Amino acid sequence: MKPGSLRNRLLLAGGLGLLLVTVLASALLGHLFERATRDSLDAMLEQDLLTLLAQAEVDADGRVVLRQEPNDARFQRVFSGAYWQVSAADGSVLLQSRSLWDQTLPMPIVGGESMAGDIQGPLQQPLRVLARQVRLPRAQAPLQVLVALDRSDLQAQVAQFRQRSALALAVLVAAWLAVLATQIHFGLRPLRRLGRQVETVRRGEAHHIDTAGLSAEIAPLGDELNALLDHHQRMVARARTSAQDLAHALKTPLSVLAAEADGAGGSWRATLREQGKRMQGSIDRYLAAGLAVDHRKRASVAPVVQTLCQLMERVHGDGDVHFHADMIDPALQFAGDAADLEEMLGNLIDNAAKWAGRDVHVSARRDAGQLCITVSDDGPGLDAAQLQRVLQRGVRLDQREGSSGLGLAIVGDIAASHGGRLALENTQPGMRATLWLPVG
Repeated sequence: MKPGSLRNRLLLAGGLGLLLVTVLASALLGHLFERATRDSLDAMLEQDLLTLLAQAEVDADGRVVLRQEPNDARFQRVFSGAYWQVSAADGSVLLQSRSLWDQTLPMPIVGGESMAGDIQGPLQQPLRVLARQVRLPRAQAPLQVLVALDRSDLQAQVAQFRQRSALALAVLVAAWLAVLATQIHFGLRPLRRLGRQVETVRRGEAHHIDTAGLSAEIAPLGDELNALLDHHQRMVARARTSAQDLAHALKTPLSVLAAEADGAGGSWRATLREQGKRMQGSIDRYLAAGLAVDHRKRASVAPVVQTLCQLMERVHGDGDVHFHADMIDPALQFAGDAADLEEMLGNLIDNAAKWAGRDVHVSARRDAGQLCITVSDDGPGLDAAQLQRVLQRGVRLDQREGSSGLGLAIVGDIAASHGGRLALENTQPGMRATLWLPVG
């Protein structure tokens, strides 16, 4: 596996997360167990303290005595780890268990409430103590009563619990890592399948990605890749068509120049200038038509229509043709380059002006999630057969000089490269051209 692979990243992130949770869980469980055992030990100390206080009294001589010593054998065995001690307010020991022998325990200073803590015992063993200040009847001053138990067993139990819980958690972590690796393996299978399909497309064995077998999360990615493939195919077709059109457009001027070079005429300079200008115009036009589509760009429709109508007024001013830009929403946008929109509308409006009687109307609207632009004229229109032929490349219904028969075909190609289309229909009188384009 590659070090930077998605699989390794997921395994590393999951493994670190599991390790962190395991460490925290182990520490928390150990703390909770230690707290529970300490509370249990404190409860035992509380019972021993109450038992001791129940037997304590002050005799007629003012001495503190026990009516009966606690009968727990631990308090009788020397240095057993279970001790009790009664001290005066000044710290002097009045009574103590036999288990202390000749030793005493340091008495903490306490108030009326019990105080629990940890101290060192006679043999330096760790003790848990509970001390309380009490005042017995007929006593001259308050007394300090203390009971203590060895907490070595508690510490051993806590250490043993921590080891066992750490071992159990390690086993669980190993199991969870296996589950995580399995989950990642099966979770990434749709991506591997998508990668294989992309490879088949790259090799030319398929044209699209089959999204039927992909999961719901990966299928949208497959759809977007298919849309990208369609866009790329349209761009390739557009560039190939533009190159063919350019070659076709340059063929006649080159033939004229070749004939002029072989002839003996003296007007070759004028011919060279004329044909050079014609070839330059063809190159500019077809290079512009062959540029790749950039769907990230946006072009406002209303300004483009207004500018083109004003331009066509000057171009066709001598023909008494009027151009009308119907009310267009200023917010309406074309999802593409403004140059493409100008190229398409320029061809359509210019074509409509050549055939119009008096008026050319341009309108735009949003329809069914698409941009719909119509260019209509009041000319003679075309019959059904001509409507089929006029969109073919090189077909010229206008026989006037300067018409190449490629204008409507170029419009159709540009629209198709954007995933749109061009439709023509008779309106009696006139003809209407409708562009369906992606809306921004």
